Amino acid sequence: MEGYKDELKPVFKSTPTQFQTIIYATADTQNVGDHVGDVSETKLTERQQKILNLIKESPTITGKQMSETLSVSQRTIERDLSTLQKKGILKHEGKDNDGVWIVLK
Repeated sequence: MEGYKDELKPVFKSTPTQFQTIIYATADTQNVGDHVGDVSETKLTERQQKILNLIKESPTITGKQMSETLSVSQRTIERDLSTLQKKGILKHEGKDNDGVWIVLK
């Protein structure tokens, strides 16, 4: 298979209560698309981009509302929001249940 590397093979882990599969993406820049060489473009997942769009439309949107709109768990939204905040793309001001989201980039 073209682009396949042994270090990218899937990893399978299990415990008595869960099964986990880790699938690594290739670092093949030919498949990156329109953003090749665009350093200012922070790599976001499609879902993270959708979250930013929802926040731009409604800065007071809640994690619950985002999870319902995007049909994912609230925990998934929380992880994405945390990632976006760590990357300096997003900031939350105010109380957790009564604040406003600010898109920084």
